[in-house]
Amino acid sequence: MTCAVCGAGPARPKLRKDGVQILACPACGLAWWEPPAGFRPEALYDGAYFGDPGERRGYDDYASLEGALRRSFARRLARLPAPAAGARLLDVGAAFGFAVAEARGAGWRAIGLERSREAAGRAARALPGGITVATALRLPFGDRRFDAVTLWDVLEHLPDPHAALSEVARVLRPGGHLALTTGDAGSLLARLSGARWHLYNLPEHLFFYTRSSLRQLVAAHGLRVESLKSEPSLYPLGYLAERLRKTLFGRPARRAARWPGARLCLPLNLFDVVALQAIRP
Repeated sequence: MTCAVCGAGPARPKLRKDGVQILACPACGLAWWEPPAGFRPEALYDGAYFGDPGERRGYDDYASLEGALRRSFARRLARLPAPAAGARLLDVGAAFGFAVAEARGAGWRAIGLERSREAAGRAARALPGGITVATALRLPFGDRRFDAVTLWDVLEHLPDPHAALSEVARVLRPGGHLALTTGDAGSLLARLSGARWHLYNLPEHLFFYTRSSLRQLVAAHGLRVESLKSEPSLYPLGYLAERLRKTLFGRPARRAARWPGARLCLPLNLFDVVALQAIRP
């Protein structure tokens, strides 16, 4: 099997997670697993994904992360050039619309794209006209429509990396920016943790990127990388406990965290998540 990013091969076995073989590219380091026939990624993102503590996948209570997420999104958006009057931003994988709301507050004409109808419905009630539902890889917008496109912790969920970046490049105007975050499977923490790395989330995460694979993927679509680095994000203590429980023990909870201090946010950088910013020349 060959790499979905750089085309090198054959793939080599990397590790096993929950009985599933994860493969790796011998050249760029991209890792992935092969879903079974009939697997539909969009079917994963139902209401339970965003708010059922009894599920191993997804979040115990995504809505409770709003404060931390919005502050992290605000920091990331501040690294983009200040928007000119009327500048448009597209947030792919918008979930409940928290990043769209922050972008609008920063002066962007922002809209979000979300594959989950449950999440998009909630976002639409808070942001009228701000969310579009689309499960296909082709973005429902004309060419060169946006001045910025963001994918915050989204790329690893998408089944075809080149199709996704081709669409991003298509809708970006010359001089427009792409900004994204994703896990770094080549990081020290990922290598030391092995199959217990907290971002080996199956089945929702389909690909596990390295810095090299990200650079090659973005460059293949005519985008020039301006920065690629690890940076801290804000996480509630309750969410950190949730991830630790699911990563180490793989078991659901009876209810979402409600203990004192669960929503206290801490800045954390494990150097295993990278933020990439690129420009379309």
